[in-house]
Amino acid sequence: MMKKRTIGITGLVLLLLIIAIVIISSLKSKTDSKLPFEPVDKKRAEIEPYQNLVAIGSFHMIGVKSDRTVYSWGENTKGQCNTKDWTDIVAVSADDEISVGLKSDGTVVATGLNDLGQCETGAWTDIIEVAVCGTHVLGLKSDGTVVATGKVIPTDGAGEETIETRNEMVKDWNNIRHVIAYKNVAIGIKSDGTTVWSDYISGMPYKNMLEKGSYEGWNNILEIKRKMFYWMGLTTDGIVKLSDKVGNKTAEEWKNIVDIAAGEEHYAGLKSNGTVVAAGSNDDKQCDVKKWRNILAIYAGGYTTIALKEDGTLIFSGDTTKTITENPEPGQMNPKEWDLF
Repeated sequence: MMKKRTIGITGLVLLLLIIAIVIISSLKSKTDSKLPFEPVDKKRAEIEPYQNLVAIGSFHMIGVKSDRTVYSWGENTKGQCNTKDWTDIVAVSADDEISVGLKSDGTVVATGLNDLGQCETGAWTDIIEVAVCGTHVLGLKSDGTVVATGKVIPTDGAGEETIETRNEMVKDWNNIRHVIAYKNVAIGIKSDGTTVWSDYISGMPYKNMLEKGSYEGWNNILEIKRKMFYWMGLTTDGIVKLSDKVGNKTAEEWKNIVDIAAGEEHYAGLKSNGTVVAAGSNDDKQCDVKKWRNILAIYAGGYTTIALKEDGTLIFSGDTTKTITENPEPGQMNPKEWDLF
């Protein structure tokens, strides 16, 4: 009889404990859902130093350490992970098989694919931001002008070459405060929040055309992310705009957004209360970010979403093997173990 009573009391205690856990979890969930939003402009200024500490390429990624050296992880087929000798780095950019680092003195180092002279940044000075893609690197200078690396090689049948270097894409730009590089495309956000772009087109029926324009109707823009056939823009009031080619319009309802990131088939937004939202394809769980808290910056690539936490570590959602590879060069540190500050 005593044994049965003991079992009964133990069961009751366990039941009460489970109920308490459920109640606490429910209260925590409600509290999290009501995390206060900071003013967008204030929060944006707070997180700006963290937005370029991590960069994701094709099957590799890099990150800036607190001592201004650089972590590398992933495949190194073109030398894109040869960053161990880099020093005094304050920001990084990566894409395809290229990695670029901005130094505190305004110079730029680059490593990786260089078949078009993409990595020839050695003569650059007075640079305050870099952006890289598979065909060129963009460097934003402190006076608001932009420089670019990379040569243009005509596609067979495209006619004579009309552009010698990709500097032609940006040589007339001024008053630029942010640059974005995409294959064959240069995008600039001006100090007044308007945009400019240059798109080099080769291949039949074109003959090495250089087209220029702007994103009409897009004003007060802080950031643009372009992937495949769609692009998204973040405005100064924390609203996300989507191109007409994006079928999923979820982001049009996002508010209080201070940072954006885009993968191959998904996009994410960091809210001013440190939480994250995501939309698009979730086949690899790359949009499973609802539980993330206290986030300083977000990054995306391929089928992965990555966030920088306040303690300097990274968290991941999605299939990193599709983005970063299961076969890194020996001796590298897994980014799930990185400590950025």
